[in-house]
Amino acid sequence: MRVVRSEEQLFRVFADVLKVEIASVTEASSPETTPNWDSLATVNLVAELEQAFGVQFDILEIVEFHSVGIVKSILMEKGVVF
Repeated sequence: MRVVRSEEQLFRVFADVLKVEIASVTEASSPETTPNWDSLATVNLVAELEQAFGVQFDILEIVEFHSVGIVKSILMEKGVVF
């Protein structure tokens, strides 16, 4: 099933969970560049992304959450179209 979503929706989820301005979220954003992005935030990101995009991540995908761009790629592999 193909679901079309906007990149802004993806960035909004990250901004909301990480409590940062959406303008500061880019595909390059990562735990190294975003102070609030820790292991608990990753758990919250998983839950919010699964709800927002109607997908489920497995543990092998979650451990690859090294940047917003990687998460976007994983979502695209699951049929989400940006």
